[in-house]
Amino acid sequence: MVGLSRSGAQAVRALPPRTLLLTWAAVWSIALATRIFAAIFLPNAELDAYSYVETITRLSARLTAGDFRLADLFDFWLPLFPFSAGLINVWVGQPLLVGKILSALCGAASCALVFAVTLRLTRSVKFAWLAFALIVLNPLHNLYSASAMTDVPHAALILTSLWFALDKRWLIAAIFAALAETMRIEAWVLIIVLPVLQLIYERRISIVVMSILLFPLLLCVGISKAATDDPFAFFTERVRYLNAYLDFAPSRRGFSLTDIWQDVTYFFIGANLLVFLAMIASAGFVALRAMRSRQLPILPFTATIAYAGGLLAFWFFVYLTRRQPLLIPRYGLIFFALGLPLAIWLLQAIRQNWKPWVANVSVAIVIAFCAREAVEHLVIINKVIGDSRAQQKIARTLAVAMSKEHDRSQSCFSDDPAVRVLSKLSADQFVRSKTPPPGALKDAAAFESYLQERHVAYLVFMRIEDSLPAKFYPELGSSIEMNSGKFQPITVAVSSFGPAIWLYRVRNEDKR
Repeated sequence: MVGLSRSGAQAVRALPPRTLLLTWAAVWSIALATRIFAAIFLPNAELDAYSYVETITRLSARLTAGDFRLADLFDFWLPLFPFSAGLINVWVGQPLLVGKILSALCGAASCALVFAVTLRLTRSVKFAWLAFALIVLNPLHNLYSASAMTDVPHAALILTSLWFALDKRWLIAAIFAALAETMRIEAWVLIIVLPVLQLIYERRISIVVMSILLFPLLLCVGISKAATDDPFAFFTERVRYLNAYLDFAPSRRGFSLTDIWQDVTYFFIGANLLVFLAMIASAGFVALRAMRSRQLPILPFTATIAYAGGLLAFWFFVYLTRRQPLLIPRYGLIFFALGLPLAIWLLQAIRQNWKPWVANVSVAIVIAFCAREAVEHLVIINKVIGDSRAQQKIARTLAVAMSKEHDRSQSCFSDDPAVRVLSKLSADQFVRSKTPPPGALKDAAAFESYLQERHVAYLVFMRIEDSLPAKFYPELGSSIEMNSGKFQPITVAVSSFGPAIWLYRVRNEDKR
């Protein structure tokens, strides 16, 4: 059976040097061109991206001032992506652009690595090009490659770690795995996966490899300790947010069929159902061959399956235990990237062991299915663009209104990070639900007193979890004609993708 008898690296080395050079030049040129184009012309996919931009801005400011401390890395997010972007931004001075371009470069690397891993498994440049085409033309992968978020950069580090693991270069694989661990928490499963692979194929576990894999966990504890004196503050913050979300969406505390169906549907928008099923079928086939022959599969297959299986086990566990009560398309993108090489290898196996027409039909089905998925992705991108227009409308209106304020101490309350970033107002001109002291959280009257103390002149209102205005003023955001005693509506921006964004003028007590 193809791929189970000898190393794919032999076939790769057999290619003429000029052909190999031209192939890789084409791969990188296409990948970079599509991802940089997307970064320039597509907006951030989600609000989380703008939260990252704010963290990038804060870190680059500390680095520029020369008073950066380890405690500055403490945040809801793991530190590698915002710190790397913040370091670059010291010289560029455009945090939004830096975050998007950094993600785009990682998106291009992911496409190239999918090509490389597929070439290794199939020993076929033609099939590697097929895998590359499917990911480089995937609209959702382009969208998140254009967003200042960690999903695509994390996938690039996972794929790089896998690439080195294919050749038993455990130390380098562990370094990239550790980098992934400092970017997203699901990469922590590699603390188990990588040593187990080394144990299976070399009958040993390297202490150095294990130490490298454990370092990010210790770093997270150290950062929490330095920032809050609580070594587990990072986990505490995530639990606090989870509880706030479950209060906002109580149905997510359990398992309703409607929610499960939505989650599965969204997950497979990113993972691609056909590619995911082919990945599972490939894993089953490799395991069956190994049991029949009583021999270990070659490492490239086992490693690819183990990386994908470890991450899938993580998501299954956190979803089942409600540590992550919902699934969204971007969570599936890593399985699309890891599943493509296995799915394409399965197509090659069908071609070599069945009649040619069966293989041709199989390839046509995969291409047609991915094309159909691409249409759905384009619909999502159109909704994201609509959401971005709504954010920009509110941000522009707010920026103009704030510029007309005679009192420069006036501020705005906004839980929408997109409006905060796109308005280009300074960070100290905003307050949000995280900033009030405990005394301001008692009731609406205490909250209004806090708004007056902070000279809040405008309120950006969104009905989202963990938002104090949504908690204290449930009547807001219902009608542009509604004119409450405290808040005067200015404008509203509606999107088919995200919640409506309202801009209110806050009346001071002496002007009521």
